[in-house]
Amino acid sequence: MDFLNMWPTTIGSGKFNTDGLIEYIFANYDLNNMEGEVNGGNIFKDNSDEMNKFKDIVYNSFDSYLYASIGKHIKDYKAHEMKAWITGHGKDYNMTIHNHSGAHLSGVFYILAEDQNSGGDIVFSDPRTNANRGYDDWWNDVFDKKSVTPRTGDFMIFPSFTYHHVNPYYSSLRICVPVDLYLYRGG
Repeated sequence: MDFLNMWPTTIGSGKFNTDGLIEYIFANYDLNNMEGEVNGGNIFKDNSDEMNKFKDIVYNSFDSYLYASIGKHIKDYKAHEMKAWITGHGKDYNMTIHNHSGAHLSGVFYILAEDQNSGGDIVFSDPRTNANRGYDDWWNDVFDKKSVTPRTGDFMIFPSFTYHHVNPYYSSLRICVPVDLYLYRGG
């Protein structure tokens, strides 16, 4: 029998080096007064050497995911835009279920995530609305949510339509940077 894997939702993951980036963020950003993506914040407007190194890491990670997924590189598009913001800091941080509508790919880069016993897992949901309807519990693994406990230097990349949420984080500090990649083919 031949099999065709239809509509996969691939979540890519990897590691990156945070050396210097943590110190740079502490020295240059007020973590108690951050602009998020919804109100126009974009830390990638920062053209410092440290942030440019981080942008390169993010770009190359997105490019690898894109090529593995559809056989295209970011440079194959007429233009692209990456938007990033700092979030996930402070005790009791959480984020309700959402997706990143309008972007093509999204990622979360964990700059500081040392406490592994205080919650804060990112949880991905099956994006196929009502796909589990009519299946008995033997199929649960196919439809279960996937939970990941991040560590410093971890990243995850996924299609922006993928619904996800962050469970409450009960420690004092964690820093993560969500990033959205917008691709423009032009005419």
